[in-house]
Amino acid sequence: MSTSKTTNTKPIISNEDASLIDIGDAIAQLELHSKMNIIGDGTLEMFDAALDEVEANYAGMIVATEAKHFSVGLNLILLLERAKSQNWNAISNTIHKLQAVCTRLRMASKPVVAATSGMALGGGCELAFGADTVQAFTESSIGLVELRVGLIPAGGGTKEMALRCLEGVELPAPVQNLFPRVNKAFETLRDSKVSQSASDAVELGYLRRTDPISSDQETHLDNAKQLARSMHEAGYSPPKPRDVFVLGEEGIARLNLQTHLLRQADVIDDYTQHLANQLAYVLCGGKLSAPQFVTEQYLLDLEREIFLSLCGEEQTHARIEATLQRGKK
Repeated sequence: MSTSKTTNTKPIISNEDASLIDIGDAIAQLELHSKMNIIGDGTLEMFDAALDEVEANYAGMIVATEAKHFSVGLNLILLLERAKSQNWNAISNTIHKLQAVCTRLRMASKPVVAATSGMALGGGCELAFGADTVQAFTESSIGLVELRVGLIPAGGGTKEMALRCLEGVELPAPVQNLFPRVNKAFETLRDSKVSQSASDAVELGYLRRTDPISSDQETHLDNAKQLARSMHEAGYSPPKPRDVFVLGEEGIARLNLQTHLLRQADVIDDYTQHLANQLAYVLCGGKLSAPQFVTEQYLLDLEREIFLSLCGEEQTHARIEATLQRGKK
């Protein structure tokens, strides 16, 4: 039986989108409970309030849900409404808040474990990225699918893929040596690939090889709880800020050529080519004359800038509308 179902305590704090629950052993669970665990402003507010409480009074936190799916990402209905009404401030504030929450999850003074199961898509995947580690149920469909709806990952997803694809490599290094790794991450995002399992998510770069996988749904959340507890007992300290090595203009040119060839072969359409070029721009750190290290915040700012520009495109609106229509069927 899952951890929260065995607990008869009332939530410590709660709103319509999420609740923080004491699950014993000085571990708290942030339980997502909106429809499909869609991420709205209320969800992000609860993350901040939960982290305040956990940092003050608990040894660690797990982010989990009793529902079938961890989270399918941002509220597209609200995003489309704001985009059509040109409410750029509201969109920017939400993306900024999502980025800040994902960053805070990782930099918190207490360990945070994301217990993913079912779908963890878009912003849901980015929330999992923010945790110190993921306790993934074996049947986890994880993916950054923003290009399907005419956008790019902007809650830290593009930044995180840029960082993860070069982990374990001695840097700096020549572009030709690094490009295959960057290109793999680029193709994963460009094609909105979603894992068929937790093991597949490791191969796609959405999970790290060090992230444990649960095979039993009944013990999944308990596994996450015990992991958070063991991290605390091992003397957890938050990680230091990381710099990200990006390929700059040479990397952008190489990725854009690949996308151009796909368009020439009629594999993708014009707007997908435009989206892929925008993704390449962020993934490689923008117009930098040479490969170099940049801060995470630098890439987060690029993500938000490009995301906002794409929200103003009618073809993005059309793709969001089509996705919402498919969801009604």
